Amino acid sequence: MNADTGTVSRVLRILSCFAEKDEWGLNELARALGLPRASAHRLLNLCKPLDYVSQNERGHYVPGLELYRLAGKLSSVMPMHRLALPILQEVRDRTDETALLALLVRRELRMFFSLSASPSHPLRYTVEHNRLEPLDWGAAARVILAHLSEEEIATVVERADPSPQDARPQDKAELLQSLAGIRETGHAVTFAQRSPDSWGIAAPFFDAHDAVAGSINITVPSFRMEQHRRADLVKLVMDACARLTRQLGGTARGAAPA
Repeated sequence: MNADTGTVSRVLRILSCFAEKDEWGLNELARALGLPRASAHRLLNLCKPLDYVSQNERGHYVPGLELYRLAGKLSSVMPMHRLALPILQEVRDRTDETALLALLVRRELRMFFSLSASPSHPLRYTVEHNRLEPLDWGAAARVILAHLSEEEIATVVERADPSPQDARPQDKAELLQSLAGIRETGHAVTFAQRSPDSWGIAAPFFDAHDAVAGSINITVPSFRMEQHRRADLVKLVMDACARLTRQLGGTARGAAPA
């Protein structure tokens, strides 16, 4: 049986949709999965008795308590989080800005924000966790994309996802030039690609096979981005990624020069 058409595979795909958003109408979910409405309904009914899926007062499907319990348990013990959280907290404390961990989903050629450390002051960047995002927008994504294979980069460029911030179209020439600069410097800096009037600064980290696994990103409102501060922020993020790479068993690509 084809793994993509088996019942178990389809149920897992349904559960994965709740990482994208936490409420789905039946027709919307069926379209997202490319399934007949009757098939989606049958699969959802398999999930309901075990409380992985439930329905709200509008009849829409939402995560059940068991799915929340499982997700919370796994998230709290996720090895990457245990390693990355102290590093993110240190970046936050030294910058007083929001620090974010982005992880690559290589099969999808997308990434998601998995963990964040936010400062105490009220003006800070908020991000939706665990939502798949394109790789061609924002520093956190582009610094990952720059370290993928030529074939993978071509696939992302061809897909031409619009900006998640304002739906502006991809500029292929600008993107490719940006990726070349990222590979040369080892970091990415973008402005207003994922949030308005904010700078993103990111560097990649690598796994035990020296494959890019994700990035660490800080987001800074433009009024706090003094030009003399930029070099310090870049060095801090690159140093943090070098530390995480070493902890994952990879070869650190080198921290930023002092």
